[in-house]
Amino acid sequence: MRTDLVEELLDRELEVSGLDELASRGVTLWRDSTDLFVRFEVGRDGRPGLFRLACASFDAQPPSVTMVDPETRKELPLPAWTPGVPHSVHPTLGRPFVCMQGVLEYHEHPQHLADSWDRYRRTIRLPQTIRRLLEKAGVP
Repeated sequence: MRTDLVEELLDRELEVSGLDELASRGVTLWRDSTDLFVRFEVGRDGRPGLFRLACASFDAQPPSVTMVDPETRKELPLPAWTPGVPHSVHPTLGRPFVCMQGVLEYHEHPQHLADSWDRYRRTIRLPQTIRRLLEKAGVP
């Protein structure tokens, strides 16, 4: 996919998202190339967190979601994820994942292969995914 077109699509998704109110809740959102980052000050465990939504193939594929270290942006191991966010370690990818429709890891899970992203791609957009991730993290 052409990176410039994906970046333009991501910017448009965020422009019309209505996510501006998240700043008052301690949430910062930014794009770095085709990755979206969602930082929150206080999660369920009282600690800050950072989601990376890898969107290189959006919206042909849903975003791949992981929690990353705020300093290094390296993926966090399962015990370091905000409680309530990860389901477990993905059986084929071998890393922690969010079990949620509209997330790549959900649709690639062996138990959900019949639940195609194409069923949701017009109704589950990035703003909904971001809000649901923040709910899982317990962001007030």
